[in-house]
Amino acid sequence: MSFIQESTVYEKTILSDLQGAWSLLRSSVVDAAGFEGWDRELFHIDEAMSKETINSQTE
Repeated sequence: MSFIQESTVYEKTILSDLQGAWSLLRSSVVDAAGFEGWDRELFHIDEAMSKETINSQTE
């Protein structure tokens, strides 16, 4: 059985830029932890970055 050769080169997309921005935001919140609601902010950031949320937005 032969397999189709998949590309090993990936184009950078807006989703990778968006993921990078969310990661920077999350790091900033973690660095400034201690303010009121910081844990809730992390929850919402993590939820926005989750694969399930991204998949539901692209369908």
